[in-house]
Amino acid sequence: MSGRLQGKSAVVTGAASGIGRATAHAFAEAGARVVAADLDREAVEAVVAAITDTGGMGVSVGGDVSRRADAEAIVATAVERFGGLDIVVNSAGITPRALGPDVDFERAWETVISVNAKGTLLVSKAAVDAMRAHGGGGAIVNIASVMSMVGYHPSLALSDGFNPYPHSKGTVLQMTRDLAVRVAAEGIRVNAVCPGFVYTGLTRGVTQNPELHRALIAMHPMGRLGEPEEIARVILFLASDEASFVTGAAWTVDGGYTAA
Repeated sequence: MSGRLQGKSAVVTGAASGIGRATAHAFAEAGARVVAADLDREAVEAVVAAITDTGGMGVSVGGDVSRRADAEAIVATAVERFGGLDIVVNSAGITPRALGPDVDFERAWETVISVNAKGTLLVSKAAVDAMRAHGGGGAIVNIASVMSMVGYHPSLALSDGFNPYPHSKGTVLQMTRDLAVRVAAEGIRVNAVCPGFVYTGLTRGVTQNPELHRALIAMHPMGRLGEPEEIARVILFLASDEASFVTGAAWTVDGGYTAA
């Protein structure tokens, strides 16, 4: 273990898969005590089992981040099990594709906004309260998206203008900035990571379409999509003391997608 987060306690939501899972593993390898949270309790238990099998320290907790009681319980788990909370990564997220093609657009919008934006809000509020109760200080890293900065390219046909995913991630990015300036004097840093297209369960419906997959690759100057571990390494930096003068920032990790 590298020890970059030695002695720190961390909550990672959406930890059962994708970027959240990669982050939970990266944190544990760096010495953090990890609360891995996800709606999929069985899958997140498997993540924690893998962490502990390799000498790390972790605990799993099920919960829906869009429910205030669940969000507060996730944070309370870190306080109760590890004596406090130092780091939160808001990685829980959903796209409308996961809801199926027959879901009404209004219901899809409300569901995606509830998980991606409201979930980030609720966990962050509980985290800030916990950090303040233990003397202040800490780091929050929100997972936004390049779609918080740009719209879907029309050639991809992924949005008709009413896709709630970029709307929700734009909210996460602005929430990051607003919260960061408010709590900076208390030693709490808040930053966002904005991944490009990454091979996760959220993008599987896109990457399994050969034509669309090729088009996406062509839009990334590096000539490929990202891997969850590449995003997790940036999250690890922002959560660590190495980023002690970084707050309110949006870190784009997209293989050049938004620069092209």
